[in-house]
Amino acid sequence: RQSMRKALMLAVLLAACSKAETPATDTTAMAPAAAAAPAPLTAADVAGKWSGTSMAETTDSVTLRWTTENVDDMNGKLMIEGQKDAIAFTRTFDGDSMIASSAPYANPADAKAPKIVFRSIGRLKDGKLVGTSMNMLADKPDSVVSRGRWEATKMP
Repeated sequence: RQSMRKALMLAVLLAACSKAETPATDTTAMAPAAAAAPAPLTAADVAGKWSGTSMAETTDSVTLRWTTENVDDMNGKLMIEGQKDAIAFTRTFDGDSMIASSAPYANPADAKAPKIVFRSIGRLKDGKLVGTSMNMLADKPDSVVSRGRWEATKMP
């Protein structure tokens, strides 16, 4: 009888000390499907001539009208309406974005002001190129002269 009591106590003690085993949950089945990454932007996507407008960062008022033209896959020229000199720029592609940086040029708002450079990031959206830009003093690349938005449509 005593050995039966010891066996019963041992069984109760083991049951009390054991963890309840729950089956592992498959979390991949419950996770929402990840959105497909946008297709990488390439030089072929932005080849040709584009006609665009620039706006101040916080308004829809057009501050510049311009066209761009490719020189090759990585270089282009920007012609600001009313200006005689083209502005050279280089671009790189990163994922769905194009990053363009200009050579120093005279500020179209004030030709006597120090030269400036721009950096711009753009993406294709609904058949247009859209993006943001920042102008800095050419000799002080950490400065910010202005920020803006832009959009461009492909010319025939």
